[in-house]
This record gives sequence, structure tokens and C-alpha cells, in this order.
Amino acid sequence: MRTNPDSTVLSASRALAILDVFTVEEPHLGLSEIGRRVKLPKATALRLLKTLASSGYVAQNERAEWRLGPATASLGARYQVSFDIRANIEPALRKLSDATGHDASFFVQEGDRRVRLVKVMFPDAQHSNARVGESMPLDQGAAGKVMLAAMGQRGELYDQIRARGFHVTVGEAKKASASIAVPVFGSRWRVVGALCIGAPVEGNVEARLAKLAPRLKRTAESLSAKLSYDDDSAIQRVTTARSTWHP
Repeated sequence: MRTNPDSTVLSASRALAILDVFTVEEPHLGLSEIGRRVKLPKATALRLLKTLASSGYVAQNERAEWRLGPATASLGARYQVSFDIRANIEPALRKLSDATGHDASFFVQEGDRRVRLVKVMFPDAQHSNARVGESMPLDQGAAGKVMLAAMGQRGELYDQIRARGFHVTVGEAKKASASIAVPVFGSRWRVVGALCIGAPVEGNVEARLAKLAPRLKRTAESLSAKLSYDDDSAIQRVTTARSTWHP
């Protein structure tokens, strides 16, 4: 870790170095190993880890090992999505909306909230006029819950979501709305957001939305492959990752 004391803050450089030690192959590391890799005493590494953890950039698992936290996913999502909305996300939503006859949206995480970043409305859909930029709780609605599941949230519900690859909610975030969602991944399998189809709460809406799951998952796989910037192996890696969402 070479730093120029005239232009950098040493503690910030050390914290960033800690984030860089985690990889896809080694997502969980103990304190001693982290300290060794960044060439810091354990006490110093622990103080930096606790500082990062306070903002959600790292977290500990049940074995007291450290891993990247959900804030890194949010940061990566905002960076990546800013480049990919026009080229990939909006066209994918338009095709999805045309094929299903429903409104389609793309959500990203912002702290403990989810934000509707892109929306494509189906002309004849009898649904709400939810706007782009709308913010809702992350733990309410299908889009938020699939993102939480993909980021490793614990609990039986999230285990079930990871197992089936999608989630449907009815009247949860909004009383008159139902939705189905799947996660979208980017490079290094960071969760960049969620694809979501919305419908009004009427009839057997949960079953009708569940029937759209295969098409929605195919769209998410294709979009994740494009966002991963690795055309040769991206689709295969997306397919493999569906059963191992959590970090």
C-alpha cells in the first residue's frame, strides 16, 4: 500500500485496501488473514473493519469471518446502472412489458430503501401510475425482498426466495398493487437491482404473476450477462449463480 502523504489520507487508503482483499473465490476472510494481506496489525485492521461495518460496507458471518456488506452492492449498482440504463436496461424492460402486457420496472437499493430507477408502461395495463424515482422500504414488496435475498439476508422467507429464484407479493408495499421480481447481477456478482412486473390486485393475481416467472428470469439472466461485461462465460455463470445468491 504505497501512499503519497501529501495527497492521500492513510486511513482511507487502508480501508479501501481492506475492501479489495475480498474476491469471488474468497468472499469470507478472518481478521488475522485480512491483517496479513493488508500488512496491518490486527488491532488496526479491526478498528477499520468496525468503521466500515458501521456504514454497511463489511459484515460478519456466523463464524465471525468478515465479508463485503450490502453498502458495497448499492455503491456498485449506482455506478454500473448509470452507464447501462439507456443501452441495456430500458430496452429489456420494454421487451418484457410488450411480452407480458404489464408495466415493468427496474429497482435499485439506496440504503434501507429501494428506488424505482426505470419504468416502462404497457399502454393498456390497468395499473397505478407509479413514477420513476419513487422510494419505498427495501423490506416491502417483491423487488426489495429479492434484492435482500440475493445479498444474503437470513431467514426462512429469504431461503425460499433464493431456492425458487423469484418472489411475488400482493398488497404488501401498496394495497392495490401486486408484483413479481427477480434480481439482476453485474460484474463480480454484485447485485445491481431487481426486475419487477406490476399488476393490480384483482382475481387470482398471485398465480397469474407466478406464471410469468420463467420469462422474467430469462430476461434477468440475459441482462445480467450484458452487465457482467464477459460475453464468453457470462450466461453460464448467471445460470450457475441462481442457486447461490448469497455471498
